[in-house]
Amino acid sequence: MTARERHSALVEAMIADGTLTDAALITTFRSVPRHRFIPETGALTSYGTALNANSNPERWLAAIYADNAIVTQVEAPGALGHRSPEPRAEAARAEGVTSCSSAPTVLARLLELADLANGQRVLEVGTGTGWNTALLAHRLGDGAVTSLEIEPHVAGAAREALRTEGYSPAVHVADGYGGYPPDAPYDRVVSACGLRRLPPAWLEQLRPDGLVVCPWGLLEGAGVLARLECPGDGSARGGFHGGVGFVPLRVPGRTTEPVRDAGQQPDEYRLTQEDPVAPLLAFPSAFALSVMVPDWRVRRRWIGTGSGVWVCDAEGLSWVRVYPYGTSWMIEQGGPRSIWDEFEEALRLWGELGEPQPDRFGLSVEPDGAHRVWLDSPDGRNWPV
Repeated sequence: MTARERHSALVEAMIADGTLTDAALITTFRSVPRHRFIPETGALTSYGTALNANSNPERWLAAIYADNAIVTQVEAPGALGHRSPEPRAEAARAEGVTSCSSAPTVLARLLELADLANGQRVLEVGTGTGWNTALLAHRLGDGAVTSLEIEPHVAGAAREALRTEGYSPAVHVADGYGGYPPDAPYDRVVSACGLRRLPPAWLEQLRPDGLVVCPWGLLEGAGVLARLECPGDGSARGGFHGGVGFVPLRVPGRTTEPVRDAGQQPDEYRLTQEDPVAPLLAFPSAFALSVMVPDWRVRRRWIGTGSGVWVCDAEGLSWVRVYPYGTSWMIEQGGPRSIWDEFEEALRLWGELGEPQPDRFGLSVEPDGAHRVWLDSPDGRNWPV
């Protein structure tokens, strides 16, 4: 299949499954092909397969028009905080992904939720490859779009791709956390970068009754799309809409170390016959645990007896190690918090509530900056972030 045929098939599939419904967005997606914004060399599939349009054009095109993210930048192996413009396959599935082209259905859902209309001004956080920037510019016009990218070489490549395709929105090298005051106010803020907390600058730079649409999540791999209505008083409120993967927004002063089993000796051992790992890996239960149990991270852990997990709190002071032990599972925990006990209590509550799916939850941000996640209604059961 040619690039044009693959592009057409992708768009028609998104229309058929109900992902794309807005007529103007359908026209936009038909007019802006994804492959024009993916580098011919140096990118990776989400599974770590290297892509090269010169040596294997068929694989390159097939990956681009599959409904998956394309990784375009990762942390340099062994050098936390240093970014490499050339991804490496061994890092593709690690925490180190710092830039990617989001899966087509994710961008379609993001833009559908944004309820775009002629005359609006949009702030995009995370230019990345420039594909979403081009979609916004086609839909609203170049002058209506301000896009922010923290990496200068990523912004430069996106500008070049946009120019080649005939688009000239404003692309600035800037920290998206602070928004972009010179072009404010905006009617919409759309971000492909995932958040834990809504940056105050975004709310300050929105017009009253504006929208923020972005990935949100407290746990890697258990994110959702959030559509937040912002009345203009510094508050925001809205629901979650299905699962999504994302590259986290880089927050000033916050450096997240990779999750690693530190080899501590446990304070407590226990054996269980039920699989304790499954609730941490299944999306609905993992999302609920991320909301109900504060400040924890998880990573798969491989040992001689099989595949388990390592869980720790933000400081690494409290932790849980889980692994197969004969026909049972061994759970070891240590530190001042009993994280596994908190998991068990949260799973019990989740079951009592009917095992609610993530789209029954939502987020409220108060004018004083307080964040809380709620179930079914802003006035319902809620948990502070």
